[in-house]
Amino acid sequence: MKKHLTSAVLLLVSMAAFWACSETEAYDDHANWKQRNTDFMAAIADSCDRYLEQGISADNALPGQMFRLLSFKLDPEKEWSRTSDYVYCRVLSKGDGTESPLYTDSVLMNYRVRLMPSGNYPDGEIVDQSYKTDSMDPSVNIPASYKVSGLIDGVTTALMHMHTGDRWMLYIPYQLAYGTKDKNSIPGYSLLIFEMNMTAFSQTGHDLPPR
Repeated sequence: MKKHLTSAVLLLVSMAAFWACSETEAYDDHANWKQRNTDFMAAIADSCDRYLEQGISADNALPGQMFRLLSFKLDPEKEWSRTSDYVYCRVLSKGDGTESPLYTDSVLMNYRVRLMPSGNYPDGEIVDQSYKTDSMDPSVNIPASYKVSGLIDGVTTALMHMHTGDRWMLYIPYQLAYGTKDKNSIPGYSLLIFEMNMTAFSQTGHDLPPR
């Protein structure tokens, strides 16, 4: 009896695994992708509104609070779309730096990039990262170096407001990321969710500190 019961349990486990695999393969994570990304970005903008009403900005935001940054390429004196022209930022932790890099500077940063949540990836599919471990602890990972000017508009915009040691979550609309065209594993119309920690920066003509 025990042998038959064990066999039945194993059969059920195998069938469940098969069904789960079949559902995963059948689910199209990118169906109606443009509209879903547009709707998700609108929801992020809505969730940020209450912080804007409180006067929260990059200058005074505390961990857990949100604010938005207009793309550095746009004139702040004009009206812009809240879902395509702003980067939405959530402070995860604050560093001890007091200055921010310029467009012409270089930075060291740790980062992880995800797409919006989907059926097979409830936390968002990871499409790029500097982290070599699951941990987001910068003390166990070597940061990557970049020119501020060489990154997508959304990241460049955020970096020019970050201080050394800051760790932010960025919600970047596709218009400030890779646009409407596919980019490697990133489908066109993808907003990007960046978890980013800037560990250091240097001005043009000066070397970055050792990583």
